[in-house]
Amino acid sequence: MKLIEIEESKPSNRLIKIDRSSNIPLIGAIHIGVIDRGSNLLQVRASTYCNMKCTFCSTAANSFDIHPYNYEIKLDYLVDWIKEAIKLKNNDVSQINIDSVGEPAAYPYIAELIKEVKKIPGIEYVTMQSNGTLLSSIKIAQLEKAGLGRINLSIHSLDEDFSKQLFGSKFYDIEKIRATCKMIVNSKIELNITPVYLPGVNDSEIPELINLAKELKCKISIQKYELYKYSRKEKKTKMINWFKFYKKLDEWEKEFDYKLKLGPIDFNMKKSQRIPLVMNREDVVPVKLVMPGWMPDEMIGVYNNRLVTVVDCNKPLNSIVRVKILETKDSIYIGKKI
Repeated sequence: MKLIEIEESKPSNRLIKIDRSSNIPLIGAIHIGVIDRGSNLLQVRASTYCNMKCTFCSTAANSFDIHPYNYEIKLDYLVDWIKEAIKLKNNDVSQINIDSVGEPAAYPYIAELIKEVKKIPGIEYVTMQSNGTLLSSIKIAQLEKAGLGRINLSIHSLDEDFSKQLFGSKFYDIEKIRATCKMIVNSKIELNITPVYLPGVNDSEIPELINLAKELKCKISIQKYELYKYSRKEKKTKMINWFKFYKKLDEWEKEFDYKLKLGPIDFNMKKSQRIPLVMNREDVVPVKLVMPGWMPDEMIGVYNNRLVTVVDCNKPLNSIVRVKILETKDSIYIGKKI
């Protein structure tokens, strides 16, 4: 296992590229690699880049004070680990969703990734998340040719100025995004509009987006605003519980006569065997540190062919530290140096 090479990039954060020669496993971290949530769909995170700075982003993407490093996985190595994850799930995987803690379309080899994943036996459907800003007619044609089945497109307002504000960028162009939506629905790729509902902020915008979905005859999956420790917080909104969220969806469904409460069955998802855990909570294990963490004061290490995020740790690369495992949900391992 070789030490990671870190490239300097602008404006201030650094880039970590992970390839086959690193021998770094791609299961175990939240921000890169392959994630299994116990269904026939695997999440694939090829990079952490983001070109927007949404005021409510749950991952605080594109904030260099919180995320001093970006990560990018080489295509062939990522495909190796997707295949490995499928084997670990007893081949009970039929869908791949390419998402990210940033913007998936910023991955330089996104079309090639879709093409390679579609070649894997048993994979019937490939989807991806996107904010739409990097999608052009040429890019959409490439994704269509590669075999992409659906784009889950984040739009939170149709107002020109307000949408720029929410996306945290003066370069966000909602008219271009509307044109992109039309290009998608005119291709073989399915469109699913995925606004985040921000109570007290974009209440009047959601009905407009529902009407857009009706006009385009596409799905719309309204997302619940969630807050986490390092989320970028929208000051004018607050997180509501699931009861209130679904009550609001009920109201909009009746008002617009359009299906808004979508679940696994609407996306052909089902439960499947999980990737077996190789560590349990409270275990104390020797972890070899292989790269800096995605957050400050974190390192990422390897134990038993899995990545482990070690919090409150600033030890040098290649150090071996004793780590108490704190979390193992979805085979995402988080521990603390002891």
